[in-house]
Amino acid sequence: MRYFLSDADYPLKYLSCGNLISKQEFLHVRRNFNINVLIMVKEGILYISQEGVNYEVGPNQFVLLRANEEHFGYKPSIGKLSYVWVHFLTNDKMMVATKEKFLKRILDQTLESRLNNLYVIPEYGEIALTQRAPLLFNQLLDLSRQEMIYSSQIIDYALSLLIMEISQEFIEMHYKIRHNISPNIARVMEWIKANYYKSITVKEIANEFGYNADYLSSLFKKTTNTTLTNYINKTRIEISKSLISNYDLSIKEVAYSCGFSDEKYFMKLFKKAESMTPSQYKKAFTRKMINDR
Repeated sequence: MRYFLSDADYPLKYLSCGNLISKQEFLHVRRNFNINVLIMVKEGILYISQEGVNYEVGPNQFVLLRANEEHFGYKPSIGKLSYVWVHFLTNDKMMVATKEKFLKRILDQTLESRLNNLYVIPEYGEIALTQRAPLLFNQLLDLSRQEMIYSSQIIDYALSLLIMEISQEFIEMHYKIRHNISPNIARVMEWIKANYYKSITVKEIANEFGYNADYLSSLFKKTTNTTLTNYINKTRIEISKSLISNYDLSIKEVAYSCGFSDEKYFMKLFKKAESMTPSQYKKAFTRKMINDR
C-alpha cells in the first residue's frame, strides 16, 4: 500500500463535497482528473480500483484517490451503498511512499520531528473507533451547505483538520507498532479512548474483542507495562483535565462525564496522578489563564 505526503504548513484547498446514496447496484465511473478525492464509506461496500490495485471499501473505511491517476469501479456494489466524498487540492505535489520505505523513514528520529508539518494519508485505511474523522467530515458537509460564511477559508481549514485527523490516527497506530504494541492491543487502547465515559470493565472489554479476561489482562500488561484498569483510569484522568480546564463543570459532573460513578474515587485517582486535587487543578489553570492575558 502507498502513503501520500504533503506539506501541512498551509491549509488544503477545498473544491466540493457530498454524500452519495445508492439503493441499487452502483459502479463508480472510470475517470482521471487533476484533483484528489477522499471517500469515506458509511454503509455497504464500494469496489474501486486505482493504479492496478482493487479496494473493497466498507463501513468506517476510506480510500484516497490521487490526482492524475485513473480510478474506476471494478465491480458493482450489492444492495445499499452510502459514502461521503470530498474533492481537494494540495499546495504542493503530493509525495508517494511505499509501506516499506515509509515505515523505515518513520522510525528515523529526524523524520519524526518533521511529521507535524506533513499530511500523512494512507491510500486506504480504517477510521479510528473514536469516530472523530466522520464527525469532522459531517462538519465539512454542513459548512459546504451554508450560504452565509464570512470566509471561504473556513471550509479549507475544516478539510485540513479532517485530513490531519486521519494523519494523526495513522501516526498514532504506527507509533504503537514501533513500541512493539500489537495491532490488537492498539485497537483495545483505541476502544477505551472511544468508550471512556461508560462504566466499562475488563470483562466487557475482553468480550468486545473475543478474549478471555485474564488472558487479555496479562497480554495488555506484558505489552504496555501497565494494567488495563490503570490505562482506563489514566485515559479518564487525561480527559477530565481537559473538561476541568475548558468547561464550567462541577467536579461531580466531570467525574460522571469521564465514567466515574464515585466522585471521591475520582478525586483520589486525580490527586495521585497530578499531585493535586481536581479543585486545585482548576484554580491553578484559571490563574494561569488570567496571567497569560
